Amino acid sequence: MHSAPSRVARFVLCTALFLIATTFVGSNVYADGDLIITVIDVGQGDSTLIQSPSGQTLLFDGGKDGRGNSIIVPFLQSVGVDTLDSMVASHYHADHIGGLDEVIQQIPVREAVLDRGWSYTTITYNNYANAVAAQRQTLTPNQVINLGEGVTVTCIALNSNDQLPSPYNNSSRENEYDVCLLVEYGGFDYFQAGDLTGGNGSSSEDIESSVAPLAGDLDVYHVNHHGSYTSSNPTFLQEVQAEVSVISVGANGYGHPHQVVLDRLVQYGSFVYQTEEGDGGTLSSQDLRVVDGHVTIITDGQATYTVAGDQWAIDEDNLSDTGATPVVAFQILGNHPNPFNPATEISFSNSQAGEARLAIYDVKGRLVYSSGFEAVEGLNTVQWRGQNNMGAAAPGGVYLYLLEAPGGRGSGRMIMLK
Repeated sequence: MHSAPSRVARFVLCTALFLIATTFVGSNVYADGDLIITVIDVGQGDSTLIQSPSGQTLLFDGGKDGRGNSIIVPFLQSVGVDTLDSMVASHYHADHIGGLDEVIQQIPVREAVLDRGWSYTTITYNNYANAVAAQRQTLTPNQVINLGEGVTVTCIALNSNDQLPSPYNNSSRENEYDVCLLVEYGGFDYFQAGDLTGGNGSSSEDIESSVAPLAGDLDVYHVNHHGSYTSSNPTFLQEVQAEVSVISVGANGYGHPHQVVLDRLVQYGSFVYQTEEGDGGTLSSQDLRVVDGHVTIITDGQATYTVAGDQWAIDEDNLSDTGATPVVAFQILGNHPNPFNPATEISFSNSQAGEARLAIYDVKGRLVYSSGFEAVEGLNTVQWRGQNNMGAAAPGGVYLYLLEAPGGRGSGRMIMLK
């Protein structure tokens, strides 16, 4: 069992800063060799795009009716995806498959549309089944979808993982029948399973506890059932020990995410990201960030990954399992002192010498100061004296910094006292 990373190990930034940061690297935000997982903000529902370094893609779920046309297709087009390699449906509830027929009518699928088989009795299901009929295939336990360049997506369980008897067509047990996917790339592990249930004293069956050992130690856990109290039971969270949890949620009448689940996620060492605020509980900013948009996860599978621009370290146990060497090309080491007045030094490690740049923004995303300098290989420090580009003193408050060097880029936040 490993402990959660310290708060200084992650860089909690506003979404605006992440968008600003992309302008420094041109239109190609992602490096060659990156796995990109985007939890698409479809409101109260689920849809996730997985993009392999090979260029192969998989869409898991499609949100509610209408979200395919209004959100998912425009997003896919915005990131250059005009064809999907695979599509997977977690289960047959409308907030998970509602938009899939709309997507496949505009974005062709090369290989297969995969689901748990069986059937359901709703108009939404019928629309889905008719649209994907020509390419529909039933997943099997342990089936691997190979996305190339070392990225695998494994169906580790479905149809209750043998915890309930066949036939799997009890409409009141649809959440229990969920498809569970484990995405692996180098030392990085990500799990997603729609509305999978964990019992937790509810009328739902505990399927999570049987799935937990199959998922193993995770880096990122896509929280089951939008943070409902029926999900994320202690046995599951104890087993997976995810550093990061992502909740896809929107306005709803269910109280998602439930406070008890948020508290439990933190108890077991997770920092929580949400696509939207939802109608349920909350946590302090030390434990929760509401992105108010898509949550993008990027990793090369070697040592680190980012979630909505915040940097995290891949679990060392996972790296040991793959034999990968945890070499970090670039790492922000924070600033000292912080808070500060009138000056602070920002430290970072860098694998290559060359031209670097520091940019300082206020919390509204306005550029306050920028300067170029020469970075050396190894440890670097750069000073900011609390001034703008004209040499005038900046007001006290919270500032966000972006450092870009030959080895990579990173960011953080600091407080100037007055």
